[in-house]
Amino acid sequence: MAVTVASAHLDDRAFLAALDNCSLPLANFRHGDHLRLAWLQLHRSDFDEALQDVHAGIQRYAAHHGVAHIFHHTITSAWVMLLATHGEPTFAEFLQQNDSILNKELLHRFWTPASLSSAEAKSGWLPPDREKLPSRILCGDQIYLPHVS
Repeated sequence: MAVTVASAHLDDRAFLAALDNCSLPLANFRHGDHLRLAWLQLHRSDFDEALQDVHAGIQRYAAHHGVAHIFHHTITSAWVMLLATHGEPTFAEFLQQNDSILNKELLHRFWTPASLSSAEAKSGWLPPDREKLPSRILCGDQIYLPHVS
């Protein structure tokens, strides 16, 4: 199933601004839009700052719209880490080359469904219980080994 980017009608700057000021409608912030946010943040700053900005942005947006319960710490961190291992030059190319695997089944390669659905994983970082996540994080021309907490 193809990843839907409901905010695709907005350019990157307008998307980030709408997310930041919480004017982006909830219907326009689906899984593909979460990935877009992570991609953009990873290409604007180093890994640690990008991870922090993605967490804060999603939490602020969700709280504003009264759906704070949707933020999941481990899932968000995992997607940021996975996106950071990719070197495609644009988000569109990233989606084109990886669309078929950008779903929850990819995370189930690393975590059991029970672990991912736990309160511990939702509220904080829960390391994978099946397979280690890739540790090669690209930051510009540098390779970086992140610390996730």
